Amino acid sequence: MNPKQPSRPTPPPPGDGKDSSLLELRNWRSWPRWRKFAAATLLGSFLILGALLGVGMAFMQDLPVVPGPDNLSPSLATKIYDINGQLITQLAIENRTLIHLDQTPKNLVNALIALEDRHFYSHWGIDPVGILRAAAVDLKTGHFTEGASTLTQQLAKNLFLTRERRFSRKVKEMLLAFQIERHFTKQEILEMYLNQVFFGNGAYGVEAASRTYFGKHVGELSLGECALLAGIPRSPNLNNPIDDPKQAKFRRDTALNCMLEEHMISQQEYDAALAEPIAVFHADPVVAAYFVDYVRQQLEATYGTNAVYKGGLSVYTTLDLKIQDFAQRAAEKGAHAADLKAAPYLDSEFGLADKPTLQLAFLAMDPKNGHIRAMVGGRDFRSSQFNRAVQAQRQPGSAFKPFVYTTAIENGFTPADTLDDSPITYNDVHGEPTWKPENFDKMFLGPVTLRQGLYESRNVMAVKLLDKVGIPNAVNTAYKMGITSTLNRDLSLALGTSEVNLLELVNGYCTLANQGVRIEPVSILSVRDASGKLLEENVPHAEEVLKPAVAYVVTSMLQDVIERGTASNLRTEKLFTRIAAGKTGTTSDFSDAWFIGYTPDLVAGCWFGYDQRRRIGRLLTGGAIAAPVWADFMNNALQGTPDRPFPVPSGVKFARICAETGKAPEHGCKRVIEEAFVAGTEVQAVEGNAAPPSMNQFYESEMAGSTATAASATPAAQTSAPAAAPMPSPKAPTDGYNANGANGF
Repeated sequence: MNPKQPSRPTPPPPGDGKDSSLLELRNWRSWPRWRKFAAATLLGSFLILGALLGVGMAFMQDLPVVPGPDNLSPSLATKIYDINGQLITQLAIENRTLIHLDQTPKNLVNALIALEDRHFYSHWGIDPVGILRAAAVDLKTGHFTEGASTLTQQLAKNLFLTRERRFSRKVKEMLLAFQIERHFTKQEILEMYLNQVFFGNGAYGVEAASRTYFGKHVGELSLGECALLAGIPRSPNLNNPIDDPKQAKFRRDTALNCMLEEHMISQQEYDAALAEPIAVFHADPVVAAYFVDYVRQQLEATYGTNAVYKGGLSVYTTLDLKIQDFAQRAAEKGAHAADLKAAPYLDSEFGLADKPTLQLAFLAMDPKNGHIRAMVGGRDFRSSQFNRAVQAQRQPGSAFKPFVYTTAIENGFTPADTLDDSPITYNDVHGEPTWKPENFDKMFLGPVTLRQGLYESRNVMAVKLLDKVGIPNAVNTAYKMGITSTLNRDLSLALGTSEVNLLELVNGYCTLANQGVRIEPVSILSVRDASGKLLEENVPHAEEVLKPAVAYVVTSMLQDVIERGTASNLRTEKLFTRIAAGKTGTTSDFSDAWFIGYTPDLVAGCWFGYDQRRRIGRLLTGGAIAAPVWADFMNNALQGTPDRPFPVPSGVKFARICAETGKAPEHGCKRVIEEAFVAGTEVQAVEGNAAPPSMNQFYESEMAGSTATAASATPAAQTSAPAAAPMPSPKAPTDGYNANGANGF
């Protein structure tokens, strides 16, 4: 009996596969449900992964390169400081101040994480759990209400992308988030986020946001304030407490609740923070806005707009915020007083129609170094950025006369010399009468000393004096003292018909206050870049342009403007008691009112007028409306500074003369004074006791010199002053000015 042979396996049918697994795949319909679901999920995952890889590869071509930690430079604000290192303001497209993570309150970091990205420390740039949670909420509500972006994704969007709501932007955001996580640590990502993210109202980063909404550094924030800031970034323009306090409170409370759920705060801390009122900080308008804009223009010219608004420069200026505050307060008070005085004239001209705004400018400088200490360029920077302290070219009227008198003293004249205050007519080249300057009071005093002619602001005397010293000499004197504008080459120059700005006029007076040494105006002391490297440092540029004795003699003459001249109201009304010198200026149609005054320590000037030239009001002169503003400012700015006389330099001699005649005192002289002379020009003094100077108070309408545009004088006519001197045909008068040269003070 043959043994039983083992049975062979049945061969597969023809055409079947060689692998049993393939057979199983063909019979997938017989699979159990769980197996079908698993296979579909696996296949779908591969398809999605492949699609994502394909999309990623496509978008990778357009992605910006993520720099390393040392090469990421955010846009930084330029900070402008006053002379004492106090921050004035910042210039920025993005208002941002960088801080380190360890300077940020832990509560703020926790609030952001709890509210925006609970899995921040465990994900790699995107949060799948968060995406699923957001999707579930969105499906439930029927619209997009829940965000799923991680802090890293938000950082990527702020650093590299726009805020457009498109699928392509979201993909790029996720890809960039992966790269950021690969290049930076979690701590570095947090620090960048805290410095980069937009918080609304121009604030970028938590430090800028803290100062914008609470007026303090981020390290000083309370728990409630931290939670409020954390609630802003998702929708900065809607969630901030300035634009929508109610929504900001809702977001704050939500952040606090998230922190409580994550056990980041206790119940007691939660309750206390929830009860905190939301007190929003309302920042004052930019202090010294006109000065800041003046500095900005200089910075942009030197470094370019990009560096100024994004480069994080540190700019140290000459401005003193305390003195600036005195200037702004005095200007506001004086402008209000001038408005009341000008109102009747406006009412008669405009009725109920829109009335123009009476403008003003004010500027203060240190005569020793040229530092601009205060600048007011107008009534309101927000309504008009035109800086009238440096941009407005106006006729200075009699405020220009000191340059003519300085030329005379420099060329051998003395304060005791006399000129005939009498009528004179200047003819054209054909012998026809062309110009007859007049005094404001229409009167003539006969022989008058130069001292009296200056402090009473006699127009005819000023014109005759200019004719004697020569127009070219007076122009050169004005230029070397600090005037930079083009000056008329005619006798009307004596009456201030050439337009100048307040800065150059104040600078010219600084030369007198600084004993003949001209100092170029300085507004920027130094500039440093974001790393602290020194880019610019300015030192005073000084040049002696007048002999100290000449500057002192002119200053002594200008002291009488305040003591007994066109600004004597400062004494009679007890507005100012310190030793000072100055000069008023008012154009003949009352459209410009000036006062420039100084002590040994400070020079300041004030101007009033309308932008479109028109009369301010009759008798609203430089002495009436500008000098009181100057006095108010100086009283405050000089607090703590000794009231000291102007130092007498070598080369000055004193002699006793009769104030009326300018000669040695004789019997019957009403007032004897001790006059200052440049050595070698003094008169013979008479022995005996000098009578104390009386406080003669001139109460005539002080108008700073006629602004009548006189006929151009030929060089021959400039060196002599005979009556009916031949002159070329007159120029057309400036709008609103008569050709007679009515006197002002």
